[in-house]
Amino acid sequence: MAILFQICLLVISADFPFFWDSIQFGSRHATYFHTEGVGWLPTVMDSGNPPLLGLLVHVDWLIFGRSLIASHAVIWPFAMANLGLLALLGHTLARPHWGWLPLLWIANPIYAAQTTLVSPDVLLVSGLLCLWVGRQFTWNWMITFGSLILGAVSLRSLALLGTVGVWWLLDRDHRMYVKWVLLGAAPGLLYHLCHGMALGWVFVPLASPWSGSFNLQTLQALPRNAAILIWRLMDHGLGFLWIGLSVAWYFHGHRTPTTRKSAIWLLVMIMAVFPFFLFFSSLNMHRYLLPVSLAGTILFVQLNPSRTIRWAVCILLVLGNLWIYPDRIAQGWDATLAWMSYPAHRQSVLEEMDARGIAWEMTSSAFPNLGPSDELTLDGDSRSFTDWTARLPAQYLFYSNVFNDFSDQDLDRMITWPIVIQSGHWPVKVILYEIPRDETNSY
Repeated sequence: MAILFQICLLVISADFPFFWDSIQFGSRHATYFHTEGVGWLPTVMDSGNPPLLGLLVHVDWLIFGRSLIASHAVIWPFAMANLGLLALLGHTLARPHWGWLPLLWIANPIYAAQTTLVSPDVLLVSGLLCLWVGRQFTWNWMITFGSLILGAVSLRSLALLGTVGVWWLLDRDHRMYVKWVLLGAAPGLLYHLCHGMALGWVFVPLASPWSGSFNLQTLQALPRNAAILIWRLMDHGLGFLWIGLSVAWYFHGHRTPTTRKSAIWLLVMIMAVFPFFLFFSSLNMHRYLLPVSLAGTILFVQLNPSRTIRWAVCILLVLGNLWIYPDRIAQGWDATLAWMSYPAHRQSVLEEMDARGIAWEMTSSAFPNLGPSDELTLDGDSRSFTDWTARLPAQYLFYSNVFNDFSDQDLDRMITWPIVIQSGHWPVKVILYEIPRDETNSY
């Protein structure tokens, strides 16, 4: 069932445009390599993360041509391998209920949504599972392969690998595997070393547009950041997983030593991920918590809760995709399958705009609908909307509730603006507004 659901998601999203952070990691990086050749990324698109995904997409384009399907296809082997690795773990950790591991994982709205994007976090999950499976079966080559992926995908994945490496170094039972971790991490570490020598900075992107995201927060900001962390842990139905895990742990938590080992994995993931939320201002995306929810899912199934609890958690996770907030509350749209209706509504409005001769350059919009059209759809179209946040003069506003850059005051004014074109109502709507002339310079 899990494999069938995953295949359906991959097929449906095969020609979807780039969305959210996949615009950066999947499209811009690959396009730069494709047009300029493989080399250091320009500062405007260098966030300090190794561009592994962009390189893979670029190679795929060289083989199959530059297209959306070829871009999405890069993710497919990793997405399918993740389910297989979970089934393999389940056979050793959660017999006879091993099938629940892949099923509950693909039911996770955040992960399921990432598999419909060209997302580096699908690769991150692969690396983490390789590390776990390699340790479980004492497959040194798999530990090295998982470490290779984690060391080269992103700064977060490197932090995960480092945290696991420290744990294994301090634990006598795991110390023998540290050398395989270091072997796999070597290419990623070499990238950062060369990056620092060539560009003058490493890890923290001091010279890039992302530098502000890495400013340490004051102690006064900790309560707010902690509240955001708790919200992200509960959001999109994930709270039901933690409730089910708590109930299962209360009744079965001390049944076997293996459950306690899996609990250590969960604790290590928490130690690796939570500091991003607590001590930095903008490093709090839903997908950052995937390692924590992955470890929680494995522990939950391993604790062998009742069939009723397992089905209840699974169904509530799937329903979490319908967890849609009002327009005035920002939502992580890359963390829910509800985003999948956006491409069709967007295309419908764009086609009507072209039919009516409405110019893009006189239309304002917001992330993730900015930049040349080619960045999103690989269609060779260089047209782009003006940036709403720049407050440049515009006659129209291309709006969708998947955009988070509109204030309450903006939404209040838009209530009275004429609607020129609309597609969709719920969960996603795309609207082209005409901006009244008396508000053109004040919006």
